Amino acid sequence: MKETVIILSKTHMKGCSCIGGLTLGGRYVRLLDQNGFNQPEDTDLEPGQTWEIEFRPNPHATPPHVEDVFVLKRIQKGQLGAGMTILDFIGERDIPIWRGHPDELFDRLIQWTSSGSGYIDKKGGIPDHSVGFWLSDRNLVRRDYKGVRYQYPSTQGYRNIKFKGFQEPVEEIPAGTLLRVSLARWYAFEDGEPEKCWLQLSGWYDLD
Repeated sequence: MKETVIILSKTHMKGCSCIGGLTLGGRYVRLLDQNGFNQPEDTDLEPGQTWEIEFRPNPHATPPHVEDVFVLKRIQKGQLGAGMTILDFIGERDIPIWRGHPDELFDRLIQWTSSGSGYIDKKGGIPDHSVGFWLSDRNLVRRDYKGVRYQYPSTQGYRNIKFKGFQEPVEEIPAGTLLRVSLARWYAFEDGEPEKCWLQLSGWYDLD
């Protein structure tokens, strides 16, 4: 199939780039190459661009990563329309946005470690998608630990979300900023340990 796609995010992933987008029809896509691998780290795909992309869905996609598509051909069409924000774009397509506390993310299926890292596992339930938008009701403050993290001030335990995007980190993300969050691929740190998908912050929009 062939559709126009706006690039929404570009995140680091072990020497390559994970590229997320949204079709004009409102479908989330994760743009793999024609062989099913992530895009190279130096890919020319950047957030805000629009591309005409011919792709086919990954027939072996594993939930919650149902957005995976194999890119067969692509032609750049330009940038998001002048004067239009990502919030405008998704608003026109009635794309759901999570609001408020991070516990609301991914159908409230996120579990939290004692240090505040979020994850899902098969025992706790798997959401039907692995990406989404979030408007936090509180400022997120940078608190680095094993990479750049942003902390949500919570009385219900620590909530620290690792930032994996290519943007230059800021010290604080104001409440009400449109954020894109995602779930990393299934992974177990040790043999015999249950696999988890870890919550990550892919980026933010329209932050001066």
